[in-house]
Amino acid sequence: MPNDPETEELVKGYVRAIGSGDLERVWAFYADNIVYEDTAVNQVYYGIDAVKEFYTKSMSALGVRWLVDTCYATDEGFAIAWHMGGIHEHDLPGMPATGKFFTVPGASIARVKNGKIVRNRDFWNNLDLLRQLGLA
Repeated sequence: MPNDPETEELVKGYVRAIGSGDLERVWAFYADNIVYEDTAVNQVYYGIDAVKEFYTKSMSALGVRWLVDTCYATDEGFAIAWHMGGIHEHDLPGMPATGKFFTVPGASIARVKNGKIVRNRDFWNNLDLLRQLGLA
């Protein structure tokens, strides 16, 4: 079954926004009532303000970029497999910057409504990240 073209374009724009490092571009893809779950750190963020705080603290500190290798998109949502990579340039809570490069595989499953992401769940291995940064 082919991908839904509108959702596939949303995914491409979303991934480009993350890769740009311009977080304001990322926010445009989320509904105000987004529920964002990061399973690797066992955290769920409710609403755009909570998601902004999470991204600002974690994604910026790690200089995160994504490379998507698989995308399945329907009119109701998407699933993507990706590699997250970057350099740990800034301190995270309890984790001083290491300056080390990392790359970790992962996947996201999301629900889409009215052209916005309303629910996102990310799956990746936090221990793998910590080992690459020399913190585990």
